[in-house]
Amino acid sequence: MNSNPKGKKTMTKPRQRSLLLASAMMLTAATAFASSAGRIEAAISGVSNAPGMVGCALFSSAAGFPLESDKPDVRILRVAPAAGAALCVFDNVPPGTYAIAVVHDTNGNGRADTNFLGMPTEGVGVSNNVMPRMSAPTFDANKFSVAAGHISRLAITLRY
Repeated sequence: MNSNPKGKKTMTKPRQRSLLLASAMMLTAATAFASSAGRIEAAISGVSNAPGMVGCALFSSAAGFPLESDKPDVRILRVAPAAGAALCVFDNVPPGTYAIAVVHDTNGNGRADTNFLGMPTEGVGVSNNVMPRMSAPTFDANKFSVAAGHISRLAITLRY
């Protein structure tokens, strides 16, 4: 640091350049990190007029898909439906393969309810809308890819 004629300390030119360079490098690194993540926008349609929240679970593997959303690698969003629709937006999603399971939690218990046969008693949906009638949907049939810096837009229809 140097002193100017009024006695105030100022930075030297090399020090200013170093700080400017460090700031530019940090900004570049932050931009690179942000652009390496993707975004998922899942538009949910067919939501009944029943009360409750729409829960969207983002699975990064087949483990637990579609109903075991308590796994550590599952991200969950809960949104209020409006006019028969809802929108689940997952930000900062690393590039990779994913599947989404959706439930309209009409009774507010935080889980997908099923009957004695294991069939859902609330509205459910999955990312590619591949819902077999007599078995649970699979991760492989409903997976999709997220690319770095891109938005993946999905249309999911609930089935009751």
